[in-house]
Amino acid sequence: MYLLIWVLADLVQALFTNMHADEAYYALYGQFLDWGYYDHPPMVALLTYLSHFVGMGALSVRFCTVLLHGATIWLVWKTLSQVNASVRDVNEFFLIAFSLFMFVLYGFITTPDAPLLFFTALFFYLYQQYLKKDSFLLAMLLGLTMAAMLYSKYMAVLVIGFVVLSNFKLLKDWKLWLAVVLAALLFMPHILWQFNHDFPSLKYHFLIRKDPFSWLYILEFLPNQLLVFNPVCLFLAFYFCWQERRNKDSFTRACVFTCVGFVLFFWVMTVNGHAEPHWTIAITIPMLFLLYRNTRKELWHKKILRYILPMAVLVLLVRIGLCTPYVPDITGFGNYQPAMEAIHQQAGGKPVAFYMSFQKPSLYRYYTGGNGMALSSLYNRQTQYDILQFDKDIQGKQVLAVSTSHDDGYTQIGNYEFYGHQFNQFQGTNRIEVLVENQRVEGDSVVLDVMMNNPYAVPFDFGHPELPVSIFAAYLQGNQYQLERCEDIDIQVIPAGDKAKTQLRFKYIPDQVCVICLANSSNISVNSEAVSFE
Repeated sequence: MYLLIWVLADLVQALFTNMHADEAYYALYGQFLDWGYYDHPPMVALLTYLSHFVGMGALSVRFCTVLLHGATIWLVWKTLSQVNASVRDVNEFFLIAFSLFMFVLYGFITTPDAPLLFFTALFFYLYQQYLKKDSFLLAMLLGLTMAAMLYSKYMAVLVIGFVVLSNFKLLKDWKLWLAVVLAALLFMPHILWQFNHDFPSLKYHFLIRKDPFSWLYILEFLPNQLLVFNPVCLFLAFYFCWQERRNKDSFTRACVFTCVGFVLFFWVMTVNGHAEPHWTIAITIPMLFLLYRNTRKELWHKKILRYILPMAVLVLLVRIGLCTPYVPDITGFGNYQPAMEAIHQQAGGKPVAFYMSFQKPSLYRYYTGGNGMALSSLYNRQTQYDILQFDKDIQGKQVLAVSTSHDDGYTQIGNYEFYGHQFNQFQGTNRIEVLVENQRVEGDSVVLDVMMNNPYAVPFDFGHPELPVSIFAAYLQGNQYQLERCEDIDIQVIPAGDKAKTQLRFKYIPDQVCVICLANSSNISVNSEAVSFE
């Protein structure tokens, strides 16, 4: 009964909670099914694709997530093997689960974490069964589940790794080695996708997301974890981890190793930059096992109600608040529909190019069905829009360009913080490739012999009447870019689908790395790989 109420409540919540900006982006994934995406593996795309057949507002993105979350809770309870549980046992289990804030949130919003939680719960359930009876069938099911976990989110490898660390005997089991081989074979299409697209996800997660060292990243990590779960459950979970540190039971050790290992791993990773609080969400599953089994002792029955109940009430109040029209935009659940409809009306059926944001065009496509796209720049990262490259189709056409800054020539759209400008013959710069073939230093200048490739179906004009183009070398200086303009360029037009050789001359800054950028009055794009000088 509790599970049915939970799922129905999630369905209502999913229907009346504003679409999160990231969810709209994942809905874009589902419109273009593939074996991989710039930011994540493809499981979340499959969820949004299947959900759209429901066709009921936000449920067209969230429906499968709600069902999957209900299955996750059922699997956790099944793993706990509470066949003859008392009413108090059931009450405590659902009370603990409902007090875990991010776990509850991922029950009605669609992100890669929703399938990760489900397949993590399935993995622990199968692992528990395998410890009881190490059959070939269970081993193969574990292999399938490991592949599904990896297709959900890359940090699934940590779940698998910490379970193995908790029980080295697994390394001697040939059936589990076959399970790993099966998982690897099933995951191969995604690996091939990464290879064919020059490993965008690996570059993004391990290179682009790196930040200079800051003590703030280290100090904020644990407080953020208190918000992801809740202070009471997090402290209790790690207290139980300490209590169970010498437990010989393999399943309990797997839970302890996963909980502690995840937190320590991402805390250490903060030396490379900010760690998103929800990256540890997978430990919710083993955390539930530890919390429930230990709080069933008589000593903890009253304390769990005394301290966890207020956390559950707070989660309930937050959920109610998310259904109201007063949700601030900073939460990501703001009501963007009126603004997107105003932009759609301003566009009058023309394509809309958004600068400096990939969430806004995703929300635009979700709320209006219009042709919206993101144009990345030097000052923000690339996204799935750079793989889909919708902007190739709008070159030379009428386009509404939208920004959140009031640049020259941009006018405010309605009463919203969006500014637009109509172009009769739009010319973007993002797809122009600059390949450096030779380089040399001459005095205080650096000279590059480059090949420029124009993949557009129309000529690329550096002296374009609406959007003339300049070329810069962007030197990275700490967290800032120092832009040095090209002194001269000897080409004016690159024919459609053609290439052109030219020579670029910039100010030379010793011991620095730069990228070549093409800039117009609206945007500055990254058009080359990093160039280093000796």
